[in-house]
Amino acid sequence: MITTVSRADFLDCYWDYRPGEHVALIQPTGGGKTYMAYQLLQRAMADNPHLSVVSLMPKPSDPATSAWAGKLGLKEIPSWPPRLLLPWQSRPSGYVLWPRHAKNLPPDKRRELVAAELKKGIDSQYWSGNSITFCDDTHSAAVLMGLNPYLEELWVNGRAGGAGLWAATQKPSGTLGTGSVSSFMYSSASHLFLGRDNDERNIRRFGEIGGVDPKLVERIVRDLRVFQVNGHPVSEQLYIDLRGPYMLLIGP
Repeated sequence: MITTVSRADFLDCYWDYRPGEHVALIQPTGGGKTYMAYQLLQRAMADNPHLSVVSLMPKPSDPATSAWAGKLGLKEIPSWPPRLLLPWQSRPSGYVLWPRHAKNLPPDKRRELVAAELKKGIDSQYWSGNSITFCDDTHSAAVLMGLNPYLEELWVNGRAGGAGLWAATQKPSGTLGTGSVSSFMYSSASHLFLGRDNDERNIRRFGEIGGVDPKLVERIVRDLRVFQVNGHPVSEQLYIDLRGPYMLLIGP
């Protein structure tokens, strides 16, 4: 039996993030992944106010990110580094690095421009350390934008300098045409949040999570419940804390 707790109780009593730890959030689109990620980030920022926070946004638009940026005091910027603050301007709590997408260019050229700015943000967070870098659409950034090597550097070497990478993705198995996110997303994470998924190709990738029984994880993920919250489907979450390892079910 695995203990089940409410989302509020988890955030208040169980969520314990330490600088440099990596976080992975994996579930199909529409299950509340982004909302939960920002709830976790809000608490982690309150507990670790000294950390530099940057959210990477490879997509041209995302209402949830805009809403949470305002709630958490994150400033949206199109390029890196941020402009110097004027004397009367207060320092934001962090940034959303959101490069502009050029509509008049073909996809490959458009992605090159977006990737160039995201690379600078990732490198800055990596080299300065004491940071949280949140990548909300990791497949887009890692595969479509070609940033797997930059993200891998954070996953492999970031922890020693306190540079944590928070990665969210909806299709861990990737696609035949473009490839998939690096396996370091699973093997390097200290904290994993898995939503309901019945796609066998996706579920097989959970075997790359070290320290837990992959068959148990697969069985639990298939049976996670989905709740209707304010008219939106929200998946129950399997939380895996690999520092134990421990497992917990999180309700809405």
